[in-house]
Amino acid sequence: MEFFRIFLKAPIYENLSCYIVNTHEAAKIDPQPDRYLDSRPKTTAELYPGEYFFTQIRRELKEDSELLEIAMELQKEGLWRRFKLENKFYVRSLFEDGSPVSQLWRPLIVPHYSIGFP
Repeated sequence: MEFFRIFLKAPIYENLSCYIVNTHEAAKIDPQPDRYLDSRPKTTAELYPGEYFFTQIRRELKEDSELLEIAMELQKEGLWRRFKLENKFYVRSLFEDGSPVSQLWRPLIVPHYSIGFP
């Protein structure tokens, strides 16, 4: 599994699922699987432009336990790289070259700087 930090410049218009991570588990390098998610996934219309930590697997995620394992690995890797992660992630399922692909997108908290004039 490879991990990437990407900057999404244009929204993705597809059916996506958004999962909310329990705030106590969202910043742990070793989160507890039974406490990891706060609720069932919500379907959303688009993934907005921004900075994300991203991974994909060239197969369909059929079991909730597989999804949870990959989401927690994405979090561990992001925290190890010292990224500040939001407490949610998106799952996108699609077909590339006739094969199923599952993608997980974790938004990054990026400081916004403004230039002030006296």
